[in-house]
Amino acid sequence: MFAEKGGCHVPSDKLSLFTLGRFEIYQSERGSYTASARTTKLWDLFKYLFVHKGKGIAPEIILENLYPDEVYENPKNTLQNIVYRLRKLFKEDEFFNGYDCGVLFFNGCYSLSLPDNVFIDAEIFEDYVKKAESCKNDNIENAIECYEKAIELYGGDYFPELLYEDWIIPKRNYYRRIYMQSLLNLFELYKQKEEYRKSVDVFEKAIQIEPYEEELHICFIESLIETGKMKEAQKHYEYITGILYKQFGIKPTIEMQKIYRLLKKKQLANESIEQYLESDDPCGAFYCDINVFRSILLLEKRRSERTGEPLFPVSVGIDGKNTKNVIESFRETLINCLRKGD
Repeated sequence: MFAEKGGCHVPSDKLSLFTLGRFEIYQSERGSYTASARTTKLWDLFKYLFVHKGKGIAPEIILENLYPDEVYENPKNTLQNIVYRLRKLFKEDEFFNGYDCGVLFFNGCYSLSLPDNVFIDAEIFEDYVKKAESCKNDNIENAIECYEKAIELYGGDYFPELLYEDWIIPKRNYYRRIYMQSLLNLFELYKQKEEYRKSVDVFEKAIQIEPYEEELHICFIESLIETGKMKEAQKHYEYITGILYKQFGIKPTIEMQKIYRLLKKKQLANESIEQYLESDDPCGAFYCDINVFRSILLLEKRRSERTGEPLFPVSVGIDGKNTKNVIESFRETLINCLRKGD
């Protein structure tokens, strides 16, 4: 029997552990486990042992990683007390009744013991990705289905609440890298099957999880273009290039420029000349991006060579503080003060 939880089917009679985008312990009949504030250190230990599941960890290493800034007179006794309380919680809390959760001690090391067949979202996510990878060249439909299930499971960073813990970073980066590569692989399969409508939905969700990954925005914009949503594609291009520049000073990459040229090409193909001309803003000077400007500059250079009239390109650089604000103010001034034909 299965129950619906977080967009996926989980075994109704098993414990489910969610770690991607949130930490949650869930059982369909008992709901989500709520930890009290007094058990914070117990769950810190649980998470550390969970991340290193299948390995025995020495007490000194556990304390060094979990509480690097704390000094204990008797570190081993301190950890033994935390382990004792965690074992007691598993034994006495009704939520865990019937489930064999515990902390083992063997050869001087601690390890976590969980019930058989416990549902762990990160492991299921990884399994789906491996299945997709194994059949993407032979069975595209099956690969797409596996990638979609994996991506649906990924709700965000691995243990996101452990923001400043160094020991979680390698595994967090590992799952994030798999997620990103799975999205890009899925997009290539969508392109082969021309399933751009599904691609729009997938990447619209993906850019909410990873809002500053340009590759995902490029896939989203291309999907919008291929489904005929030109205005949405144009608006999203302007939005993401503006955000990346204002917040990080990042200009459009070659790949982003390519998708912009594809957008303009498709717009011209879908619009009549009259519609294209009507879309122009009738007020102020003509403002364009660097690619359009370069084309205009080459055209004017050819005109100058043909007519003999001199051409005087001007490049203005701005140094100092508040550069972005100065540039924006300068742009508005040029648009408003120059003639309509400039």
